[in-house]
Amino acid sequence: MIHLIALTGAAALLMAAAQDAPDPDATPQNAPVSTYEDPVSTYEDPVSSHQAGFETPDSSLNPRLTPLVCPFKGEIEYEPGEISCGVITVPENRERAGTRLIQLHYVRIAPTGEDEAEHREDPVIYLTGGPGVGVDAYVGRLKDHPIAETRPLYILEQRGIGASTSFCPQFNAIDPGLSAARDLDEMSIAGAERTALCFREASEQGIDLTGYNTVENARDVRALREALGYEQWNVWGISYGSHLGQMLLTQDPDGVRALVLDAIVPNDLAGLFDLSQIFDTLVANFTGDCSGAKACRDLEARLFAAMESLRDNPVFLPAADIETTPGGEVWLPPALLAYIPFSLAYDEPTYPFIPAVMSNLADALTRRDPVVLEGLAVALSGGMGPGGGFSMSPGMSAAVQCNDGYVQGELAAAEASAGSRWQGLVVSIPGSRRAVQVCEEAGLFPRPREQYALVQSDVPTLIINGAWDPITPPSLAVYIHEGMPGSRYVEAPYAGHGPTRSMPECGAQVMRDFFDSRDLDGLDVSCMEEGAGAPQYEDLVWSTGVYRALALSPDAPQAFIVPMLWAGICVLILGLGIFILPLSVLARIIDRRPAAELAALTGGARLTAWLAGVRGLTGLALIGAGAARLMEDADAAIIAGLAAPAGIGTWLMLLTGVLGLVSLVLLARTLASGERVRFGTLAGITLMGLSAAALTTFAFVWDIGPF
Repeated sequence: MIHLIALTGAAALLMAAAQDAPDPDATPQNAPVSTYEDPVSTYEDPVSSHQAGFETPDSSLNPRLTPLVCPFKGEIEYEPGEISCGVITVPENRERAGTRLIQLHYVRIAPTGEDEAEHREDPVIYLTGGPGVGVDAYVGRLKDHPIAETRPLYILEQRGIGASTSFCPQFNAIDPGLSAARDLDEMSIAGAERTALCFREASEQGIDLTGYNTVENARDVRALREALGYEQWNVWGISYGSHLGQMLLTQDPDGVRALVLDAIVPNDLAGLFDLSQIFDTLVANFTGDCSGAKACRDLEARLFAAMESLRDNPVFLPAADIETTPGGEVWLPPALLAYIPFSLAYDEPTYPFIPAVMSNLADALTRRDPVVLEGLAVALSGGMGPGGGFSMSPGMSAAVQCNDGYVQGELAAAEASAGSRWQGLVVSIPGSRRAVQVCEEAGLFPRPREQYALVQSDVPTLIINGAWDPITPPSLAVYIHEGMPGSRYVEAPYAGHGPTRSMPECGAQVMRDFFDSRDLDGLDVSCMEEGAGAPQYEDLVWSTGVYRALALSPDAPQAFIVPMLWAGICVLILGLGIFILPLSVLARIIDRRPAAELAALTGGARLTAWLAGVRGLTGLALIGAGAARLMEDADAAIIAGLAAPAGIGTWLMLLTGVLGLVSLVLLARTLASGERVRFGTLAGITLMGLSAAALTTFAFVWDIGPF
């Protein structure tokens, strides 16, 4: 996924898009300002990339390959031989004499298909996103992707990330005082100041920040191909990887056999930074055609009313972690209501829940739900560890954005959208200005723009984009397709960010056929043109108990001992009861002993207690199934409730308590009538009735109910 260049503090558990924004004149009081000087204050390309290639003195050395035990061993399941890793040693900056050497981590996924006769010798190189996203998540997802059935699949971890000589690993922990933002501009400026501190630290360590750009990333891909001994390979790039794929055509045109670009970032970065348009499209997609769910009623109006309320009447929450938030309180960004659905819009399985997420959160924050605020306080102040909750390198990402011109493009787009309804919500002009300043103070300026011109190539190129891609809209794919004669463009209706990955069976079939034949005209792309299908929206059962659990998380697991024992004991007693009670009746029938003789008459309490147990366990199972659906398809959506069939489960939980109390009343009436009841029967029914009532009480306390 492409790193969003817009905001800078976010809840790691709740916001999947990082923010980073900037400013010039409005530096927060006492905020550190980057004043160091880089040896190069203006960018000078000593030799153009087309002339230099790999022929400069510092880049003529042969890159070394060294096997490596995979850094993710023990975290990703695989057998020896299925996945292997290595490092390649390359120059940090091929355009400067005396540049230091750095090591880059790469991964090889062996062909997974059982029929070796179908294996191909020409591999696929997957170009990762961000810029700055670590390789682990890609390996975990792509090791089972069908594209790996017939060809080796390589993934290169870009320079400055993870095991590829990463820098600023504590980026989000630098100067906790920067977490004291009280509005979007301050938050955005604070993000830029963190970048300034990172750049200063990296420069003092001898890191050449000018070497972190898409041109050098493309040269790294070429170096890996040559070191592995391949004359050509097939290239697959998504998001920032699509930008890198286009740049690879300029740096290694003869090494690319066939090219698939998905979720397009144009090489010239045109049209990429208009956040107002991006979020307008997001809202339009999920409100304009929203029907069939209660959440859809007046959704856009309620969403903006909630965000504007938070902007005009800011909410400051007590910090859950004073170490990471020394000021003692944290500002609740209105953008939370936009960024959570934005992050969910990347993958199609999450679509059915997005309107309900918008609706439930908007309503909860409008009424300032105390349980919701309690949970958000933890997520915003205590949920971000040193790495920021993301498998990525913010420092590397920031350097690439400076050198490529992303940051400057964001500023231009922010100024052009001044006065839009997103101003002060997701767009910060002061923040964007400060980001540009930080780049310049570090000596990082946009590289020569001719290197970033739209690419024309004879390499067979398939361009794909999801029609509902939230960050790289189809217009960008059409733009590069029209400038690349001979390419073919396919748009997947209702698909999100990267349909070749999110629609794996279809994506693999299309890519395998294309890589086999390199025939664009005869390529069958019908499954991609069918797309993901229009979403069928669902309402979520509103439950704020998840926030209370989140609020307890800093003390977990100790804080969960009492609720776990509470629910666990109830479930154990009810579970035993629903098996034992029928067995006792069955034993009496087998022995042909009347109930009165065995003092087993209960006036219906036995049956009612058994029904209470069945209802309770069934209700919990349905609630668990609703939570499991979200965890599988849209885990972040659980912030706004539970999916079906949890609604039925919540009613059963209520009925459980009612039946439990009824069983106790019936048992009491039986005893009052003078009927003798055996102690075992009396104890069992009493325990089940009390457990049923206690389980319903648990549901009330933790807001798991139809109320």
